[in-house]
Amino acid sequence: MVHEVFLFGKRAVPLENRAKALNSRNRFNTRMRAMADDLEFRRRWKHVSFIELWSDAAIFQYDDGTKWYMNIS
Repeated sequence: MVHEVFLFGKRAVPLENRAKALNSRNRFNTRMRAMADDLEFRRRWKHVSFIELWSDAAIFQYDDGTKWYMNIS
């Protein structure tokens, strides 16, 4: 299966858009630009290995298998 790649800072992370909607990807991009100045998020970002994008949420999967849900609506 081919995944998109999301580039944030100096890291590229595979992204699977399960919603298959351009609108959800645009909301995700907007939300990520807003998070660019959040120091806590940037610390978490170093350990993200995969992102699933749904219609109203982005699910970040970390290296250790844990997940973090971010509301994008």
